Amino acid sequence: MARFFSLERVAALAVLAIACWQLLTPPSLGLADNGDFARQMIYFNLTHTPSDWGDRYFSYFNRQYTIDLAEAKKYAARDNVSSEFLFVAAAAALYRPWSGTSFDLLALGALQLIVFVLAIYFLLSATKPFAGPLRATGIILGVFVFTDIAYIAYFNSFYTESAAYIFLLITAGCAYHAMTSSEYRTPWTAAYFLSATAFLMARYQNLVLLPVFLFFGWLLVRRQADYKYFLLYLVSALLACYGGYQFYISSPSNAGEVVLYNSVFDGILLDSPNPREDLQALGLDPDLAKFVGVTAFQPESPRYNRDFLEKFVATVSLGRVARFYVQRPGRLMAALNRTVSLTSHIRPQLGNYEKTVGLPRGTQSRSWAMWSSFRAAVGPGSIWLVLMVCVVHLGLLARMWFRQNDKTGRLNLEWCALMAPMALAQLLLISIFNGVSELDRHAFLFNLFLDFMLVAVGAQLLALLTMRSPATRPAKEAVA
Repeated sequence: MARFFSLERVAALAVLAIACWQLLTPPSLGLADNGDFARQMIYFNLTHTPSDWGDRYFSYFNRQYTIDLAEAKKYAARDNVSSEFLFVAAAAALYRPWSGTSFDLLALGALQLIVFVLAIYFLLSATKPFAGPLRATGIILGVFVFTDIAYIAYFNSFYTESAAYIFLLITAGCAYHAMTSSEYRTPWTAAYFLSATAFLMARYQNLVLLPVFLFFGWLLVRRQADYKYFLLYLVSALLACYGGYQFYISSPSNAGEVVLYNSVFDGILLDSPNPREDLQALGLDPDLAKFVGVTAFQPESPRYNRDFLEKFVATVSLGRVARFYVQRPGRLMAALNRTVSLTSHIRPQLGNYEKTVGLPRGTQSRSWAMWSSFRAAVGPGSIWLVLMVCVVHLGLLARMWFRQNDKTGRLNLEWCALMAPMALAQLLLISIFNGVSELDRHAFLFNLFLDFMLVAVGAQLLALLTMRSPATRPAKEAVA
């Protein structure tokens, strides 16, 4: 009995219980649609059951969807690809025999929750070689933080953040198995690249992290000093790059237009001391300053003017936007500060309850939101505090790395260290290219990596405080 109730099983069961309580027991919690659901629903001929716009979008979590191809085509085209498709397809296939004309979103939520819990158990089992007080503390803190409604609510939705969350856990589990397994190192390394590719293909903004996963893959094979592992790395890395490239070019043209438009009118110009001057620097008409703060989806947006859009796309590019900030480092720091400040509230501003519950529009649950409420209250609210967290996190890991002689132990520490550059890469990306609209969702990965670092730092500090002497701590242990 004691063996059954291992730390890994208890943690996985705790996650299952907390998540089921939030997502599957009445009143079920989820996320309202901001208009993005249609990108997944169109592949399964699904559309909203409510006809009222206010009931469909932003305010209420809607469980029931109707199968109606003609209606579904009004809201999206089949041109948006994501690895989230795998979960939606599986849920639709399992649910359709029970109801041929409708779909209950809880079917998708339950499926994603099961895979999520299995992924957590998979990851924790892979980190058993690093068992110790530090790992145990990190697991306990992690269960509390990463089951917050800010993260869990995505499972009861068609948003692609849930796929990114799940595949990131699977990728981490494969990485740890590749570190610690001697007999099955080759298949685990291949599985690492496969799951990393699925993670990258969850959302277009994830692609910026491809070099990080390639770098760690190289660390995995470099330690083996065997030519066959280099060939495995080369083939796997090329396939991951090709998959990422195909995913990138598959993005709808209007998605790029939206990103470009928002990066200028909802980003660069929003806090500009001289919007007309900035428009001139970008090669645009200074009179367009009247559209500052107008997002791409607002009815008054000039994006819907074909003449404007053609000139805008011909003049402005992602490279030009990036150069604008590179040439003005003060503006870049201001944009980073703005993003960190606006994303300290890690929950998207969308309703969590069904309309039938009877609560006001847009009501958000507070039942398991302790961590997200704490983050909203205390920050970090500036880029300097984020950098401080990164420095402390990396400093504590470096302290352990230099005491470590075991290759596997160092790989563990190096994997944990990569959370810092991945968080900063996401922060830089969304600060430059996303403007401020929907930053709470665009910052999902940034907040996830930042919270990992906060958990890791907290676990290490608690472990240091509770142990009689730092010398008694196993050198190869780290938060995994």
